[in-house]
Amino acid sequence: MLSTGEGADVHFLVGKEKELLKAHKCVMMFASAVYGSMFRFDDKNAKTKSSADCPHVIEVTDVEAEAFKVMLSFIYAEDLSELNGQNAMAVLYAANKYNVSLLVKALLAFPINELPNVFLAFVEARLLNEHDFSRRCLDYIDQNAKTLFESEEFLQIDQNLLCEIFERDQLKIDDELTIWKASIRWADEKCRQNAIECSAENRRAVIGPALFKIRFPLITKRDFSLNIVSSCVLTTEEVIAVFQYHCHSNLRGAPGQYPMAFPSHGRISDQKKGTLSMQIEKLSEFAREEVNSSRLSKHFYIKGLPWKILAKINAKKDSTEKWLGFFLCCTALKQDGNWSCKWSCKCSATHRIASLRSGTENLSSKYDHVFNNEVNNWGFPNFIAFTKLMDPSKGFYDKNEDKVTLVVDFTVEEAKGELADE
Repeated sequence: MLSTGEGADVHFLVGKEKELLKAHKCVMMFASAVYGSMFRFDDKNAKTKSSADCPHVIEVTDVEAEAFKVMLSFIYAEDLSELNGQNAMAVLYAANKYNVSLLVKALLAFPINELPNVFLAFVEARLLNEHDFSRRCLDYIDQNAKTLFESEEFLQIDQNLLCEIFERDQLKIDDELTIWKASIRWADEKCRQNAIECSAENRRAVIGPALFKIRFPLITKRDFSLNIVSSCVLTTEEVIAVFQYHCHSNLRGAPGQYPMAFPSHGRISDQKKGTLSMQIEKLSEFAREEVNSSRLSKHFYIKGLPWKILAKINAKKDSTEKWLGFFLCCTALKQDGNWSCKWSCKCSATHRIASLRSGTENLSSKYDHVFNNEVNNWGFPNFIAFTKLMDPSKGFYDKNEDKVTLVVDFTVEEAKGELADE
């Protein structure tokens, strides 16, 4: 019906080009309460006219033709094959406008990582009062802050959104210097857009209140001196206040000649506690791999250091049985910016495999260990035999799903390194 337009009694002229899209009132009324009200009202006032001979014509100027076609395909056949990252937000706008609730629900589950501009998507979702979707956008920004700050899309956000992002405790970044560099990159682009010089004064002006969302006290004295002081964006009083914060910890928070204008509490990546998890998909295939084969999780920053889970296939001496090695790794490198080649930190960790069965305890073991640049992973070479792990009666493995979840809960004490101590 949709592809042929046969029997169509409503014609939509969509977008700037007024592309003709034919549809049927009965179908549209069933899917959309908005069209239901519209067509019932029109029918009452046009009973003498034949809808087949004189189809209802509706101009739609605020929805793109491509997005409208996706909406029609869903209404007629629940077909979302043409939905993609480029048109998803436009389709969401159309679905909201016409109250196509099932389509809205489907769009709210759209993968955020497929959107070409998550910043724009966040703004549009909030304007549509789609709070769950806007929250997912913010979560994605938090998780991928460093990469997104280096994108071209970041340079197009406005000052209000810059403030909102910089204020977030949840940003997962290597260090606060990342925020500073992002702010300068953004400011220089705004200066270019406004055809003004990229001077210290203009940088400060365009960054505006977002400057006071940057946690300068968290930046090491060395990096603060080399990167921030030399930029001349901060006033002399602000610079002295930060150095005073570093040099006189006993006076922090006390009233003084140079009050601190910048927040000093850590972000999530600066916190002491964290939880890492890794799902090993196709566990049966992994278990058949050679000894020393491994899987590595994505990193998670705690106390400014990157942590990962390492799963490895091991075998005990004089035995062919394979065991799951379960390790926590700290992968700080010399190039990490905050760390030299010598560093150390004390860590308390609990390794566990999540139970799939209620009433069954997780399989867990714990330890205290000092991680350093020479011994940067620790854990259990023979955490559990694969035969036991994959035994359904133990409650850790479902043959149909063929996966297992490894979890590490850990607390990191203050990390020490040559640059961190300066």
